[in-house]
Amino acid sequence: MLKSIGVIFIYIAIAFFQIHQLKKEKMIREIWIFSILMVLTTGVTVAKLNNLALPSPLDLIVIVLKPFIK
Repeated sequence: MLKSIGVIFIYIAIAFFQIHQLKKEKMIREIWIFSILMVLTTGVTVAKLNNLALPSPLDLIVIVLKPFIK
């Protein structure tokens, strides 16, 4: 739990400095993309730290392509 909180604080610090720089340059679309990717990355990192089972991206590809194979 303590590791998860530490990781979240590190990601918040990184996001603070990066978003501040992007705001100076008025890059609104990049701020949105950066924020979405940071939230996804933070979620995956915290899940891995807590030893949660994460599905493989290949499983999703197999599910999507299975109807086309038949």
